[in-house]
Amino acid sequence: MDQFRLYKRAVSALLLLITPILLSCGMNPLSTDSYRYDGYRGSLNLKDHTWLKGRKIFIDPGHGGKGTTDRFRTGPGGITEEMVNLRVSLILEMMLREAGAQVVMSRRTDSDVSLEERIALVEKSAPDILISIHHNGSARRSDEINYPAVLIWGNRFIRPASFDYARYLLDEFHNMMDERGRIVSDFAVFQETGTRILRKTASICPGVIGEACFFSDEKQALRLKDPQYNEREAESYFRSLSRYFRGGIPSALIHFSCTVENSGFLQNMIRDHHPDIFLKITGDADSAGIDTRYLDITLDDVPVAVKKCSDGCYRINYGKELYPGGHRLRFSFRNRNHNSSMVCSTGFTVEIKKGDYERLVKEGRRLVRTRRDVRRGLLMLLSALSMEQTGPEAPGLVKDIALGFRFMGLRAAAQYYEKSLNYFYPESDFVLTRRDEWVYKLNGYYHPVKYHGKILQPIGAGEDNCSLK
Repeated sequence: MDQFRLYKRAVSALLLLITPILLSCGMNPLSTDSYRYDGYRGSLNLKDHTWLKGRKIFIDPGHGGKGTTDRFRTGPGGITEEMVNLRVSLILEMMLREAGAQVVMSRRTDSDVSLEERIALVEKSAPDILISIHHNGSARRSDEINYPAVLIWGNRFIRPASFDYARYLLDEFHNMMDERGRIVSDFAVFQETGTRILRKTASICPGVIGEACFFSDEKQALRLKDPQYNEREAESYFRSLSRYFRGGIPSALIHFSCTVENSGFLQNMIRDHHPDIFLKITGDADSAGIDTRYLDITLDDVPVAVKKCSDGCYRINYGKELYPGGHRLRFSFRNRNHNSSMVCSTGFTVEIKKGDYERLVKEGRRLVRTRRDVRRGLLMLLSALSMEQTGPEAPGLVKDIALGFRFMGLRAAAQYYEKSLNYFYPESDFVLTRRDEWVYKLNGYYHPVKYHGKILQPIGAGEDNCSLK
């Protein structure tokens, strides 16, 4: 570490001397034509990182094609962020391929690739992880602002796998430089929707935006002009990816003991109200094992228990029966190496017959309001709401559902449905009174949103179900 810091200082001093000479001769140290990467010369034995073999990694060199017109992304000495992004990405690509990984690049030249094209490439390639390589810039250029940051979409609770990788990457950035940084939600910068590249790919794979340092800092800009420093940064990404995949990437599928129908107008329909439902662990989780303390499963936002029935297979205890209507099972978990799965969910519909809606509303309200069986009543009301979300009774159902979650002590879910009354049903009898309008105005620009995660297709009877032992 100390040797590398001495190296950085020496390189900075050398570049201070030679950069003006190169520029005066018409040579741009970061031009596309002047840069050639002849192969990795660092200390890592790339082929030793066998857990990278076969992994599909999407590398997105940020921006591109606008270095001569985008003045904000031009730093001291004519350095451009998009060219440094590309340099580091090309080095990382070569290193990963040497280790046996499959690499997909959003661009390999200094070209302007639209966000829509990048997202389409991610959707088509379905990678194991997305790495968008950037370098930060600041308007406070005279203040020597310089630190690393790693951005994830949303937060650590809805994007746990992205957060896991972000921790590895930030740790490697800290090994590369003295300045300390942190993991940040992209909503801190883009407060309405977060970044498009991470938002639009959130249901496909974990993803981060890496901001290794500030190209706008004069000293750091000099380092970024040095190919050896670019290689050192690429090593940070390589090491973090190696550490991440070495821990195993847990995933799972949902299996039903009954037939799952997709021939009618409803998708994933079942006729059995009492099926066995299993969570079958797939991917790398089998070898690492599951840390059941972090196994989180909900049915329509109501927590459900599980029981292990064989290695890698867990029966979901949803209660006495599944009620008619639409449902969503959502889950996430960790393996024993502390790597998280993505948040995943599967939607399905239990066959709806005449009179089911009225029966569920009547009985569900009785069970919730009397607290006789709040959990069962809540599941009934949620099933009823799935059938009639825009009907005249919907606001009243939402009010009772919020009450049910309050009785169960599930505060976050209760708040979601309480806010839904004001935002989704503005003309209902249950919205805030005029006397309380100041509260509404203070919160008027914040609306409740549900996150479903990666959508999985449920597997029905006869489709490789896990068996009980």
